[in-house]
Amino acid sequence: MRKLAITIAVLAGFAAATAIAQAPSAADQIKARQANFKALGGSFKTIMDQTKAPSPDLAQIKAASAKLKPLATSLPTWFPKGTGPEAGVKTAAKAEIWTDAAGFAAAAKALQDAAAKLDAATDVAGAQAAAGEVGKACGGCHSKYREKQS
Repeated sequence: MRKLAITIAVLAGFAAATAIAQAPSAADQIKARQANFKALGGSFKTIMDQTKAPSPDLAQIKAASAKLKPLATSLPTWFPKGTGPEAGVKTAAKAEIWTDAAGFAAAAKALQDAAAKLDAATDVAGAQAAAGEVGKACGGCHSKYREKQS
């Protein structure tokens, strides 16, 4: 019985060490976050280009919205502790994301709600209105939680 307990303890130690060794670095998490934002921005650009086009293509709007919605839903997970300015890696994320967690959560929720409305739009007029809400949600978050880009 004692050998079994020792074996279990040793295996648990190896499992914990493996999990720690496999945890992504702050730099990797920031790169992933930036890639996610690039994908979100690309989808939103497609949507805005279509909503402003002389003959908007609802199919293109819906396809881009189908990509944007899950990105908006997962956005809060892109900011684990330790991936802010203190990480020593170039990031536009302000410390306020972590020091004002409730405010950041509310801003993320506003984007999620707007993205859901956009995804549910059944016509161009509805998509145009919802796209405006997505833009406002993006801007509201950027103004408080993102460093200005030069």
